[in-house]
Amino acid sequence: MLLLTLTPSYKMPITPVWELLSFDTAAHAGVFVVLAGLSWFSLRRQRRWPRVARRVGRVVLVGSILFGGLIEVLQHTMALGRHGEWTDLISDAIGAALAVGIATAVARRQSRRARSLASVCWLGLAAASAGLSGVPTTARAQDLSRARRTIAKLASPGLHGRGYVKEGEQKAAAYLRKRFVELKLEPLAPDFTQPFTLNVNTFPGKLELDVIPFGPLRRMPNTAHLQPGRDFIAAPNSAKGKLDWGSRLVRLDTLAFTDSLVRTRAVAQLNKLPGAVLLTTRDENRLANLPALRQAVESAAARITLVPKLTAAIASEQTTQVRLLALPTAAAWPVATTVPMLMKGVHIRVNAELQSGYQTQNVAAVIRGTTQPDSFLVVSAHYDHLGRMGRKTYFPGANDNASGVALLLELAAHYARPENRPAYSVVFLLFGAEEAGLVGSTYFVAHPLVPLQRIKFLVNLDLLGTGEEGATVVNGKVYAAAYQRLLALNDTHRYLPALGARGRAANSDHFPFSEAGVPAFFLYTRGGSTAYHDVQDRPEALSLAGFAGAFGLVRDFLNEPGRRQVTGTKKPLQGLQRLLITITLE
Repeated sequence: MLLLTLTPSYKMPITPVWELLSFDTAAHAGVFVVLAGLSWFSLRRQRRWPRVARRVGRVVLVGSILFGGLIEVLQHTMALGRHGEWTDLISDAIGAALAVGIATAVARRQSRRARSLASVCWLGLAAASAGLSGVPTTARAQDLSRARRTIAKLASPGLHGRGYVKEGEQKAAAYLRKRFVELKLEPLAPDFTQPFTLNVNTFPGKLELDVIPFGPLRRMPNTAHLQPGRDFIAAPNSAKGKLDWGSRLVRLDTLAFTDSLVRTRAVAQLNKLPGAVLLTTRDENRLANLPALRQAVESAAARITLVPKLTAAIASEQTTQVRLLALPTAAAWPVATTVPMLMKGVHIRVNAELQSGYQTQNVAAVIRGTTQPDSFLVVSAHYDHLGRMGRKTYFPGANDNASGVALLLELAAHYARPENRPAYSVVFLLFGAEEAGLVGSTYFVAHPLVPLQRIKFLVNLDLLGTGEEGATVVNGKVYAAAYQRLLALNDTHRYLPALGARGRAANSDHFPFSEAGVPAFFLYTRGGSTAYHDVQDRPEALSLAGFAGAFGLVRDFLNEPGRRQVTGTKKPLQGLQRLLITITLE
């Protein structure tokens, strides 16, 4: 198309003359019908930009009009003997609108037909199953659109990253209590709440880092103003502090870790020129074996460590030094030098506040079993995240762990339906302060709301927002027989592309339970978004490719103990019903 656009007028082929409509006008419209149609189809199927896929008609129409305008501008300005015509632009817009309208209508018709066909098949199979077995039909599976809304709510700015600044975790807990009430679940504690306290270091105010290119001069024009969350973050145990614009930034010479003479000069340099010290992660790890150098580094007013990825965390204590983590590409960092005027300057402001005895909570509910109400199956997920860092930056925590909370709520909605009441009681535990070191789950194990010895199994849900490559089961190698049952269910129903087993690991809220003798799995999905403990962990980055499969797998696994207590447990067409449910929802 661009080749034709840039072809001089004398080289253009002669077009026929039509009576009612010019050939050129029809050609413009026809070409843009094809262009817009192909664009609509391609953008609708791609998954890299979910927002574009959801608004594909609008994007294609606007893009086609802009492209048509570009063509007319090029023809008008490039002296090729051709002229830009506004009527051609109108033809382009009409062609694009026609293609978008047809594509949208066809897509909607196919969607309605698919839903109608699935509904008819489902009703037929359900009726056949009920007639053959005389038992209620299998319940509906999870609502994927509702799950996405749950994730979006928990990851929204209004909940402040579900941390300890602006009561983010309190607001998240209030939202989750409301969801439990709507499902008519029974509280496992007054108002569904098990309170506990913790110490937590927070960053509620200013967080600033500026690197001055040519030494300790005040506010030079090309100062690098680094952005929190994107270029740097505070280390979890950082103290509060301020370094004025005249402070120097000293980079350690790597020879200081291997050459005693260079190390002696580095120690003297740090003691003589107080300011900020710059080092790499490898340098920081080697300080443990060099006490004199470590003491000199810790005596600096601030420490900046260059890291390959910004991964935030939470600490329960605070050091006496300002500590920041920054990307190597965030600024033109200084080289190691002993010449003061060749050093760079730095400006730092960190508002850190250590909160002692901060009160937070677990949120807990139960659905009583029909035949074994004093035996419990537990579904758990942590709802807290990393909160805010500075006034403008927060960590959404969509995958970690709004996704796990959403799956727990979908399972709660399933079991809350009368026809799905489980044989064993099912407890739903939403833990606080997991990111602070499994504090909420550890507190629950020490102060259980149900007897630990009556818990038959716990399934912990964390990081469930992907699934393109299947899922991993932590403790799968510890509880081998239970893992084999899980594997058999997945092989039978093809819920997830693959399952992998890991051994013992203290990486989520299952750990305090398994250490106390409660059999427990921790399930997380693999593939898709790699965002973790950073500002990119957003709802739009999640494919939820394994969400429906994880729901079916956990549901069937939880149903197994109760099913073994009932004679004639296998319902006719049950496997086909479940497969159809999954297809219908997708």
